[in-house]
Amino acid sequence: MLILGIDTSTKNASTAVMDFDSNGGKVLCEMQAHSKVSHSENLMPMVDYTLKCAGVLLNDIDLFAVSQGPGSFTGIRIGIAAVKGLAFTGFDINNNENKNCAGISSLYSLAYNLYKSGESKSDILILPAIDARRKQIYNAIFQNLEYIKNDRIITISELENELNSEFTDRKIAFIGDGAEMCYNEINFAGKVQVPEIIKKPSATSLCRIAHEEYKKGGAIHPRILAPSYLIKTQAEREYRQTNER
Repeated sequence: MLILGIDTSTKNASTAVMDFDSNGGKVLCEMQAHSKVSHSENLMPMVDYTLKCAGVLLNDIDLFAVSQGPGSFTGIRIGIAAVKGLAFTGFDINNNENKNCAGISSLYSLAYNLYKSGESKSDILILPAIDARRKQIYNAIFQNLEYIKNDRIITISELENELNSEFTDRKIAFIGDGAEMCYNEINFAGKVQVPEIIKKPSATSLCRIAHEEYKKGGAIHPRILAPSYLIKTQAEREYRQTNER
């Protein structure tokens, strides 16, 4: 089973193709990009190059995995739009078959990075943190891969208070593009540093999670694939303010 993964939930873009069989998953190709070029410009060339390096065609892909948020509104929209287009491109009109998708939480995917790296121990809580600006982060808290706190948006100060009131006897590891800010600004005795490479989104994590979802019947039609922003977009907020006047 071939899975193509795409993560554009932060400034870092990641694409990967993995092949799964009875012996597990094999990474055929993975790309990472962090540049001033927007995702709208570099994502499809990245996908094309990833497929070529993996030695497969788009029609060979069985399942598309994408980070559905939370994170950058624009990045999430670009990633989901790309996956919808790619999945429908693989639609077989003769057999009425479509290529299914799996939308994965960007925070869960980050936690998966650390958990599967071997750097995470059972006594270390995993705290993915994606910068939401204005001293806010998209965050969740995991023990191994079990949610302790669900995906949410929270201020740095609120998270600091929570950690010092509920988790004083624990060690914590921040990952994601908000990890450095959290590590520097949150006063908490149990902070643990992890390698930088693990802090970045990884499309291979998306592929592995998507494969697990697929085995449980969790794959969905591309038509119903949708973003998870956690908060309303600026356009939605402005529209509501205008209509409330």
